[in-house]
Amino acid sequence: MFILISLLRSIATVFLFFNPIHPTPLETAEYISSVDRNADSWESADFFESFGTELPIDMDRNLLYTERITGWTEIEMGDKTYEGFSSMTFDQPFKGTILHMTWGQDIPDVKEKVIVLPTTKFSYDNIEDAYTVDYAGEVLNDQEANAYLSELASKGAAGYLITPFEDDPYETGFVFTSSYMPLNGTGVDLDTAEQLKDGETIQVKPYNEEIPYVEFVQKGKTDQEIVLMSRLDSSWHGAHYLSSVGPSSVLYHLIQMMDNETPYYTIRYVFLNGNGDSREASDDFLERLAGQKEKVETVVMLDILGTGDGPLYVRTKGMKSYPVLEQAPFSDLEVRSLASSPGDAYDEAGIPFLMLSDSLEGSWHVFTEKDTFERLSEGGLTDAVDWLHDWLTH
Repeated sequence: MFILISLLRSIATVFLFFNPIHPTPLETAEYISSVDRNADSWESADFFESFGTELPIDMDRNLLYTERITGWTEIEMGDKTYEGFSSMTFDQPFKGTILHMTWGQDIPDVKEKVIVLPTTKFSYDNIEDAYTVDYAGEVLNDQEANAYLSELASKGAAGYLITPFEDDPYETGFVFTSSYMPLNGTGVDLDTAEQLKDGETIQVKPYNEEIPYVEFVQKGKTDQEIVLMSRLDSSWHGAHYLSSVGPSSVLYHLIQMMDNETPYYTIRYVFLNGNGDSREASDDFLERLAGQKEKVETVVMLDILGTGDGPLYVRTKGMKSYPVLEQAPFSDLEVRSLASSPGDAYDEAGIPFLMLSDSLEGSWHVFTEKDTFERLSEGGLTDAVDWLHDWLTH
């Protein structure tokens, strides 16, 4: 499977995306939303590798790469290797001896055991609706299975394997787990399931791959830097119109408008990639800044932008007040508290980090059916571009 994916990717890169230069931000948003930017897709990689190459701007364009964890897993038993697929990614391998069990049975000694369980009927029946999020932010998953897996974890189990549903043996096994599950596991196909013998030693490793993201650098009158970021990724939830398409369209047009300017600060415009919140690229970029973080005045993540729903506001960790927030035009904006985000790492590193948004309502609708292209407006996108341009040139 991994070889096949690599081959398809190699073939696909021959047909690089052509990035048309759209005259309006809304047309750019429509173009971005038409591309499959899920990090699992080769189309996403090609999109990033060619993104912005057609822009006639006098800026350095840097194509950067970082590793991300995929849903694919490598399963080692003896001298043989098999493939698995996890319904929830994990970053640490696990190892133990195989033990077949059934859901809900009394738990024996499972220390250092890798538990083999079948796909539950709930998970199988709800494949289309799993990992949806309601408006209160609750993730819908297989609650009974999660409770049992948590109990196995508390008893010292090393991990779990999920075999195919009995009525559909050609599917890969899966169980809808919480991202907070204290036990890692992976699904296996029927051929692999038939090789699982109690007492045999097995090791399961996550499969990593490189993904690209893009940075544009505009030299200013000083080496002091401002970093503007947007998430250009997507996920199984959809295109991320509110938190990705809108802000990325704003940043794309801001670059073109700023090309005629000589700003005081050196500006880095960064289009991030990753599994849904761009944490992989965000963390990688922070590492790249580590040796020069004293030069960074502030990092601004463009979050929910382009709706025109309300006045701009910023969010900071613990409602911190940074010097930039005491200066115009930020001094006129309301400051709200920032929940957990990829920006936490910047805050911990001592780099001022804030998010800029224009829709408090929209911040509740990410990952839901209300996260639609129709939420974006030409006026909202253009106003955000103009606001940022005024800030960077005054």
